[in-house]
Parts: sequence; C-alpha cells; structure tokens
Amino acid sequence: MSVFLRMESFQKTLSTSEEKIYDFVLSHPDQVVKMTAKEIADASGVSAPTVVRFSKKIGYDSLTDFKIQLSTELQTNKLQTNNYNDVDPTDSFYSIKEKISANAQVSLSETTSLLDESAFSKAITLLEHAQVIFSFGVGASALSAQDIVHKWSRIGKVVRQEHDLHILLPQLINCKQKAVLILVSNSGKTPELLYLAQAAQKARIPMITLTQFGPNPLADFATVSLQTARPTESINRSAATTSLLSQFLVIDTLFYLFISQYTHYQEAIATSRQLITDFNQSH
Repeated sequence: MSVFLRMESFQKTLSTSEEKIYDFVLSHPDQVVKMTAKEIADASGVSAPTVVRFSKKIGYDSLTDFKIQLSTELQTNKLQTNNYNDVDPTDSFYSIKEKISANAQVSLSETTSLLDESAFSKAITLLEHAQVIFSFGVGASALSAQDIVHKWSRIGKVVRQEHDLHILLPQLINCKQKAVLILVSNSGKTPELLYLAQAAQKARIPMITLTQFGPNPLADFATVSLQTARPTESINRSAATTSLLSQFLVIDTLFYLFISQYTHYQEAIATSRQLITDFNQSH
C-alpha cells in the first residue's frame, strides 16, 4: 500500500509529536529516506524513539523498513495519492472511462498489497466451524454482504442476511447454533453495524469485519479484521465505486482460499453449477 495513503489512514490517531513527523515526511520525503532516526527527530522537533514508534504505528516493522518502502515509492514514481482522480461532471466519455478504470486499478492493487495470510486463515477457520453465517452491511456495503450470501450458500453453508437491523438482531442473539457474524462497512463507523457488533460481543459471537484500512471503531470489535485500501476521496465521492470493488476482491480471495482448503466444497460448487445448467437447458 502507498506509504502516503498508509500515513493518511492513521493521521487522526497520531499524537502531537507524531503529527510533526507526519508533516515533515510529507514535505521532505526525498530527505527522509537518507536520514537517521535522530536526524528526522531533530528536523521534526521530537525525540528519536518517537520517530521509530511512528514508523511502527503506521504498520512498518522498523524505521529502516519504512524508509525502504518510501524510497521505492519515490523511485518508481507511484505516489498513489496523485493517481486517484475523481470524475468531473464535465468530463468526456473517454475521460470518464479512463478515470474509472485507473481508479479501480489503483484501489485493487493497494488492497492486494494489504491482504494478510494469517488474518485470512483465522477467518477461514471461523467460517468452517460456524453452523450459521450472518452477513450484514448497509448502503453500498449491503451489496458486498449479499455477495457473501451468494457465495457461501452455494456450497451448502447456512447464511442469513437481512436489510433491517430490527429483523437480523433477534435472529443473531437468539441463534442456538454456532454462529459467526460478518460485518461490512467501508468507513467502519456505520451506527447500525456498531450497535450490532456491541450486541454480538455481549453474546460472545465471533466477528469478521471488512472495513477500509486504518483504525476504526468497527475493526476494534473484530475477532478477525480484514481491510481494503483507503482511496483518496474527493467532492464527487466516486470512492463508493472503488471501495465496492475492493470489498469484492477481499470476499473473492476469502472464498477461493476457503474452498481450496476444504476440497469437499469444490464438489458442492460443481453440483450446484450442474443443477443450474440443467435448469437453463430445460427452460
């Protein structure tokens, strides 16, 4: 994921000292890659340990790792924050299609770089052991929640989705079978999902959350947190499109890893596909 987008994702959680480092890196990236922790600290007006903590806080193993990633990004001229372009109402057909395509490629590439194998392995274990899967999202994220229903129901898993929280909540809390709850929210701040997460936590129901990258209240409830890239949003908010594509990418990756690990589900897919083919041929 782009170093600058990663920094931006954590900006609201930075302390005053860390904010000074953020500003310095943003203004002088070419200098930072050649500086020591003490030099960055002196230039930012903070301590050297704070510089090291900053690099780890935004997801890097060390300051050296942070500088390597930053240097690579600068050398290849792939500053993703500059590659994301919102669609303007006055754009031509050609410009619109090129912008949408470019934005999708940036978002998918950034999301792919974020995917963590250990998190997916934990999610797969939760899904396999669950007797019932509950899936929920609102707005555009409801489409991703529906995609989960479509995929896992095809292999014989019991999956429930409701668009109304008042209907889903009693089903979830009163479920006597072993359940897992999947919550999809790009922002990770959707009130309905936060309320549902609180209820599930009290009922000790494990949760898989799918949100944008960075700290957010919904991910804090998660047993397993899966995240998508956080694209730069502008006034026309075409990010709803790219966030959906990124969510679908994560869901597809999770599903195909799931069926590759449990081969008997591959037979279930083949059976369901044949049934649908038979129906289409007879009607």
